[in-house]
Amino acid sequence: MTLQILILNVTRWVEFITFIWIVSSCSTMNNQEPERSVTGGIFTGLETDVPEDIRELLITGEKVLHAVRQARIEQAITPDSIFITTHRIIVRRPTTLGLRRNITDYRYTDMANTRIEKGLINSSIYIDMRFLSEECCLRGIPNKSAAKIFRTIEQQIARTRAGLSLSDDSNEDPLQILRVRFAKGEITREEYVSMKRVLEES
Repeated sequence: MTLQILILNVTRWVEFITFIWIVSSCSTMNNQEPERSVTGGIFTGLETDVPEDIRELLITGEKVLHAVRQARIEQAITPDSIFITTHRIIVRRPTTLGLRRNITDYRYTDMANTRIEKGLINSSIYIDMRFLSEECCLRGIPNKSAAKIFRTIEQQIARTRAGLSLSDDSNEDPLQILRVRFAKGEITREEYVSMKRVLEES
């Protein structure tokens, strides 16, 4: 009798967990941004579209330049979605099996050093933040996308330090403004050479 009760309880728990999994999966599918690929995603990240809740956060003139979803090998059930905009990096992290979402943003004005670590399939980007004890870590990004994202981040940081507009539709000549700032003594020669190199590669 005791064994039958135990089996019944275990069966009910399995049914309950299965029900929760189905509900959370449906919720995640409804709330998650649509993906541009229906294959992969477990061992490699995916490029993705921008969901409505992220669009609502964008300020006037701000544009999304890159949008990727983290490889599920990093977080199996609720991988992060990463959005690189003209003004900042936005990380969208589902919690509670996808029923809720935490959104964190990192502004280029607060960024210091950056580095990228390339793996066989995915890359990780690390950014030192000026006013945070922990660095910003973007993991599980496909190598091809990571290279573009890393280049964009460096370019936007350089534009910020040079005092340039972060919007793509600006008519300013970045190199000319950089020369003026150097001539006025607002930046050092090392900063000028470093930012000039980044801007010329863009």
